[in-house]
Amino acid sequence: MLLCRGVITLPDIAVLQPNLQRDRIMRRFQFALVLFFALVALVSPSASTFAAPARKPNKIVLSAQMQRIVDLVNVRRREAGLRPLSVHPVLMTCAQRYSDVQAAQATISHTGPDGSTPGRRLAACGYRWKHFGENLAAGFVSADEVVNAWMNSPGHKRVILHAKVTEIGLGYAHRDNDPGQYYDYYVMAVGMRK
Repeated sequence: MLLCRGVITLPDIAVLQPNLQRDRIMRRFQFALVLFFALVALVSPSASTFAAPARKPNKIVLSAQMQRIVDLVNVRRREAGLRPLSVHPVLMTCAQRYSDVQAAQATISHTGPDGSTPGRRLAACGYRWKHFGENLAAGFVSADEVVNAWMNSPGHKRVILHAKVTEIGLGYAHRDNDPGQYYDYYVMAVGMRK
């Protein structure tokens, strides 16, 4: 069984007053970065793996296993005095695509084989995030095992209990004859939209 360190965005706590010049520069940089990756997505067939879905489904239907993960995550959040997360279709699509990538690679990493990061993948899927987090796992058979492993890991627990996120998306992929012998790959993406 394998867990990959949870990734989460946190505000810069050391800076108590806003730095307007830095904020303007960062917004310009983020815009340029998004524009660059949008152009790459148009030109590169491999970048289309994380392109925004053509249309949003009206109703999200989860497998029993994915629903169990959502339920367990929300139980843990309620126990911590936090609001439950709602399932978001774009996060679901993005997480599923990345779990398929992880299974194809027979390993897990927050850095995609194309060099993508969790935040870039979410943006490429069309999710405009203000806060996000990503948990990965491989080799666990049940939803309960996955959530328990995440909750027993400080970094993963921090992602699940991030107070500012409001939405969740999950992906699951199974790989027969897995050379890594993990067989089951999970991706959890949480976020708060801008």
